[in-house]
Formats: sequence, C-alpha cells, structure tokens
Amino acid sequence: MLIEFKFSNLFSFKDEVNFLMTPVKSFKELVKSNIIKTSKDLDLLKVAAIYGANGSGKSNFIKAFGYFNNYVYNSFRDSMNKDNELKARNNHFRLSTTTEDANTMFEVSFINGKYIYRYGYELLGRKIKKEWLFRKLDREIQLFERTDQEFEINQESFEEGKKYYKEVNENVLFISHLAQYNQPVTKEVLSFFDHVAVIDGIEQNHYSEVTTELLRDNKNFKEWAATVLKYLEIANIEAGEKDGEIITYHRKYDENNFVVDAVPFRKYMESDGTRKLIHILGPIYYTLRSGGVLFIDEFDCKLHPNLTKKLLSLFQKYNKRNAQLVFSAQDTTLLDKKILRRDQIWFVNKDQFGGSSIYSLSEFGAKTVRNTSDFAKKYLDNTFGGADTLKITDKLTDLLYGE
Repeated sequence: MLIEFKFSNLFSFKDEVNFLMTPVKSFKELVKSNIIKTSKDLDLLKVAAIYGANGSGKSNFIKAFGYFNNYVYNSFRDSMNKDNELKARNNHFRLSTTTEDANTMFEVSFINGKYIYRYGYELLGRKIKKEWLFRKLDREIQLFERTDQEFEINQESFEEGKKYYKEVNENVLFISHLAQYNQPVTKEVLSFFDHVAVIDGIEQNHYSEVTTELLRDNKNFKEWAATVLKYLEIANIEAGEKDGEIITYHRKYDENNFVVDAVPFRKYMESDGTRKLIHILGPIYYTLRSGGVLFIDEFDCKLHPNLTKKLLSLFQKYNKRNAQLVFSAQDTTLLDKKILRRDQIWFVNKDQFGGSSIYSLSEFGAKTVRNTSDFAKKYLDNTFGGADTLKITDKLTDLLYGE
C-alpha cells in the first residue's frame, strides 16, 4: 500500500514533490468508505484525485511514477545493451540552468507485509548517483545506502546486499541487480512494484493486452467483464485470435423482438467510450484483486460522469483488498464532498517560470474551504488555483477579425 511518493527535477517539476496517501486525522468525513485501516500507526486513503489546468503538469505527475517504476525493472536489462542502443535519459526540468546538471530524485514509502519500506534513488543521466533502502517495524533501520559506487550495507538485516554489491555497475540500480539472484528482502520490496500499474486513459494500446490476456486465461474476469458491460447491451466478450484483439457480442432480434443470434463486433465497431471502458477493465480488475496501486492519467476521458463515479465506488465502497487508485481528471462532478474527502483532492499548478507544483485541498484553511463547501464551484472559480484558462481579450478578437 502506497504511503508517500516524492520526486524532483523531472519533466515540468523542478522542486521536490511530496504526495501523500495518508488522511488528515482531524477530518471525519467518509471514514468508513474512503479510509484503509492498517496495522501500523497510520491510516491510508483508497483514492486520490489530481486536478489542474491544461498543461499544468497532471500527466507529468502520473508519468513520474511510471518512469520511477520502469527504471527499477529495466536498469539491469538496459545495462546489457550497447551504448548506441540506449535511449538518452534527459527528462530533467529544462527551463532552469540550476537543474541542467542536477540529479533527478525519486523516493517511495509503502507497506508490504509487516514492514514499512522507504526506497529511493537519484539519477544523473544514466548514472546512479545515490540509492537507499530503509525498513521499519518498530523503528526505521537502514538496509543499504549507496553514493556513486560506495555502499554502506547493514550486515545483519541485509545480508544479501553484502554478497553482490561489488558486481553492480554505475548505471544499474542495486535493487534491480539483486533481483537477478532472487534474494528474499529484494523480492519483498519488488513485490510492491509488481502490483503497481501506470496507464494512460487516452491512449489504450499499451495496456489493452492486460485485458486481452485476462479474457483469454481468466474465466472469472471474463464473466465479471461481461457483467459490467451488460448495461451497454453487450451480451458477451472474448479475446480474439490476433494478439490484443477483443471481440464483443451484441444480440440480434427477429421481427417479434426475440433473440435469434449474437453478432460479433470488432473493436473499431464500438464507440470510443466503450473501447476505453473495455480496455481499462483489465487493470482495474487486477488492481482490485491484488490489492495493488493503479495510476490512471485522464481517468474520465470518454467516459460518462455516472460511469466514472461507479468505477470510483469499486475502489471506495466495495474495495475488499485495500487497493488504491490515483487518477488525474477534468470532470468536476467528481469534486463532490459525498465522493471525495478534502485530503483526497490534489491540484497541479504551473508558475510563471514553467515549474509545476502539487498541493492538496486539505492545505487550505477553514476560511477558504470546509467539508460542507461546494468543491467543484470553488475550483472552477479558481479559488484553489490550477483552473486558469484562455483569456478572451480585445487583442485576441482584434487579431481574429482584423486584416
């Protein structure tokens, strides 16, 4: 379960981002439905929503966790490639001279089993400049810390680390290197990342295969997906013969409106919204079943507001395995005090120097917002920032209609 995510000097984010999935203790609303009770001395939120103007950095925030996650898994594999086959890693904040030669930093804190883990690293280009792993039961202890190629390893609690640290290349994460040896503590850390997915709610191709594979191999998912899609008059759904292909079936009726057949529809025959719903069902099902974490950019895109509310309820009201959802959206009907608490709503804003920042609605005082406030109206009125839009000025209209 995700507790906290930090990063800096990545994409449009220059300064350190500190994103929390812990609730504000003084907030008493929606406790039963929206809060995960843990065995630790902290509770967690089931859902967090990210709002902001176009170009503010919402997508970059979601992509940041994907970038972080991918490097954990791919740094060892990429080190096997030739230098001319490697993609340049230059995704730092580009609008300041102070960040050109600065490290990009990531850190995540999470609960897995009986422990709280804190893992992070810093990159400069493709080189690992720093890396660290801490674990907490009653108190936090350091398992290892790395600065360039110098390693400080806890000999008692991280025995696996002292076996292999001399083999690690400067462009390979230590945790990724240890994964090749199937080491116990490393396996437990990586099992968290195994159950994290980051997807784009507009471009579905890269995760539609998840849904296709589940349709092909998991009878329970196939039945569940068909049940979800019944309201769209889809009678059944299955994986096609081609890779990534999904076939839906619609009932065919005779002159007396009796069902006489089921007509197969290929993907292109369905609406954009239906295709998105079908493709997104796989990651949602997997996350809810595994108790993982799902990041979705543009969650509401092409979906009816009532549908997005129902999908949110799967993570809040009907969430039995402590899964978590972090999504970006534009649909302000979700900014409803009956759906989301103040500490579940975050805003991304961009300053005059091109830098994005993220902050929670819970940071505003009672003079600005209360749990009884109309969150959507205040957001659209730009009370919280992050809602700037096109300004219609005389100059704009003159340029439009002038010579």
